[in-house]
Amino acid sequence: MAIGDFFKGIGQGVGRGLTKIGGYDPMQQVSPEEAARRRQAGLSALERSLGRSSAILSGDPRRMQLAEQQMQQAKQDKLLQELGQDPRYADMIKLYRAGLDPRMFAPKTTKGPSSYEEYIRTDSTPTEAEYLAFLQEKEKAGASTTTVQLPKEEEEYIKSLAKLGETDITESRKIATTSRELIPRLQTAQILLQNPDFVTGPLTEKFLPLKKLYNDLTGQDQTEVSGQELFQALANYTVPRMRPPGSGATSDFEANLFSTATIGLGKSKESNELLVATMIQQAKREQKLLKEKEKYYLKNKGNTVGFEQYLEENNLVPPLYQQINLQSQDIGEFYDKGLIRNGEAYIDMTDPNFPKLTVFRIADFD
Repeated sequence: MAIGDFFKGIGQGVGRGLTKIGGYDPMQQVSPEEAARRRQAGLSALERSLGRSSAILSGDPRRMQLAEQQMQQAKQDKLLQELGQDPRYADMIKLYRAGLDPRMFAPKTTKGPSSYEEYIRTDSTPTEAEYLAFLQEKEKAGASTTTVQLPKEEEEYIKSLAKLGETDITESRKIATTSRELIPRLQTAQILLQNPDFVTGPLTEKFLPLKKLYNDLTGQDQTEVSGQELFQALANYTVPRMRPPGSGATSDFEANLFSTATIGLGKSKESNELLVATMIQQAKREQKLLKEKEKYYLKNKGNTVGFEQYLEENNLVPPLYQQINLQSQDIGEFYDKGLIRNGEAYIDMTDPNFPKLTVFRIADFD
């Protein structure tokens, strides 16, 4: 019985952890079907996060692009699912998911402006000239100008787009804020990694406490140990920030999983260089995406539908990684022109059949 309770407790803990990863409150009372759906959402979110980390470490740009697309699609699906719970927008969301424009199915009306509706009551055989004369008479009499009343269904659709756009902008701002807070800390970690004498790895992590104690006892310089402790602290800071903003605290179960998807003292130096470069570039890209999305939001009167296609067509935000052919392009010239920075990750296209994700180190090209 005790063993059964033990494993039951473990299962419940894992279930609560997955629910929190999915962005839901594990203490909220819901139906068994909804609880299972939330756990599945958390498991999917965890798989995407780990898949993205695995894609980065693999150096395969195709996998990285696919992982990024899956992350963006998941955010959009969750947003649409939340709006779809409102009966006013449910049918519109279904049409949107089917790839159809809901406006195509909105009831049409042939009703004209209110002034025209008023005019035809006084003339059974109206002409354009007579109608214009009628308007002039109304204007002289100080009557109000003509107004166009939107059909109720179209007005509701516009409101639903505005709500969708507002929610989208709010979520994008949360992501950009988290990314902006990470940038200076990630840049500090990158500076530490650029020191050729700085070492990371499984043994470094295991023996750090013993090395610190030994240096204390023998009075040796602690500069190297201090740098490694700082790097460890910076890595620990990033772990809870990998959880979606506003989805609650991070449990120990989640922290252990998220730590595999970010920098860490126990990872190899090459892995850390690639991870920190990618995280910095992604954080900066999130800032640019938010800026362009806000412009699109204002230009389209609160609507962000079609933003991804708009970005792709206008090439407003550069891709996460530059593609450079080292045989035909001088990467040193890229550096001199400020097109690539020391420590930045890029895709080496020297062999187009086997692209390689690597980190630019200016010392390698001196």
